[in-house]
Amino acid sequence: MESGKYIIGLTGNIATGKSIVRRMLQELGASTIDADGLVHALQKPGTRVYREIVDLFGSFILNPDATINRKRLGAIAFNLPEAMQELERITHPAVRKQILYAIKKAPTPVVVIEAIKLLDGGLSAYCDEIWVVTAPEDVQVLRLMTRRKMSSEEALQRVRAQGAQKEKAAQADVVIDNGGDLIRTWNEVVRHYNKIPLVAALKQKKAAESATEEAGRIIVRRAKRDDLRQMAALLKRGSGAQLDFSEAQMMERFFSKGYFLAEKDGKILGVIGWQAENLVAGIDDFFVSDAAEWSTIGGQLLDAVELAAKDLSCEAGLLFAHRAVATVAGPVMIDKGYQPKKLEQLTKIWREAANDWQEKNTVLLLKQYRKQPINLPL
Repeated sequence: MESGKYIIGLTGNIATGKSIVRRMLQELGASTIDADGLVHALQKPGTRVYREIVDLFGSFILNPDATINRKRLGAIAFNLPEAMQELERITHPAVRKQILYAIKKAPTPVVVIEAIKLLDGGLSAYCDEIWVVTAPEDVQVLRLMTRRKMSSEEALQRVRAQGAQKEKAAQADVVIDNGGDLIRTWNEVVRHYNKIPLVAALKQKKAAESATEEAGRIIVRRAKRDDLRQMAALLKRGSGAQLDFSEAQMMERFFSKGYFLAEKDGKILGVIGWQAENLVAGIDDFFVSDAAEWSTIGGQLLDAVELAAKDLSCEAGLLFAHRAVATVAGPVMIDKGYQPKKLEQLTKIWREAANDWQEKNTVLLLKQYRKQPINLPL
């Protein structure tokens, strides 16, 4: 154990669904660290890692705003093994130091480190268990084509550029097959997580916290797997049936982002979804059951997301409000500091995030949480 924590090292090849499994573990009570997300943060202009990468690869890899073009850098690294080795030489020590800091600050006894290079970069030495997520090659390729808009040739190249999955699986304490439906994956994750020695203590703590909750008052909390049916019903009702998900679809949505709920006496009164990448938070699936409660319940949900986003050092929040509620919910969003924006008004990184996250029938609002960029401790 590191710093009294039980550390799960989570890895697997590209598009096997590591992040889905990480979010499942987070739902079960673990703190989670996205090592690959830290790489992106450490490559921001002004950092030592950024300067070393630009010195090595040249200004060819830069966007017009001086940020690193990750697609261009990735194309070089994946095609030239020596370039990948040099890139890892620069990034791995900085990421390792940041991860150890995050482990120390984690609020729960169980911590999950998701890293594609967990076994190659030395991070596995800090882990009590190694979990490897696998999926068939055709599933990996299809996911890259669907989610990252790659051609079949590019997707296959990315998949085959990494080591064989069976080699990673041979080093694992736990292997999670994520090639099928998410319900099966969820059941496997729960089964293995419940074997961890500290999990019983976590369950006792949660039970004690639940016992102190007062009846008759509104509670804002993170969503759980058992909430999916009520959440789906609220999304459908709030969007005028435009968001109508089956149980399997809602589960995939649930594990692709985080959710907060407002609850009273077991009934869900409000829901908000959010995710974070490159120090930007994306907020959507924001609905309240009673239009008269937007100023109270809606405000509490936005506060919960903003607090969580700031804990991850997010510099801004992109709020995608569904058009079905934009008019009635608009005043509380603006009162909380979110202002309507057009894509062309955003910085490049924020615009890229908006392009990835914004769904149809939504309007975009922005709140800048921090006026100055965050310098991560190194």
